[in-house]
Amino acid sequence: MNGPLMTLRTAVILALGCTIAASTAVLTILTGSSTVQALLAAGAVFGTAVPALHCLIATDRSEADRG
Repeated sequence: MNGPLMTLRTAVILALGCTIAASTAVLTILTGSSTVQALLAAGAVFGTAVPALHCLIATDRSEADRG
């Protein structure tokens, strides 16, 4: 158990998902919606962004060349 907790790829995907979700929450609040609505929108966007980013960011060179 001396290895890293998560891979760099996983950290990048989660960081981008959080950034996208936070941006969505801020934009939702700026449109005049409530904080609860902004959090729900952010959660929904995070839930769809992470699988999308998982598909977009290849794990190795052979997956990147398939496209």
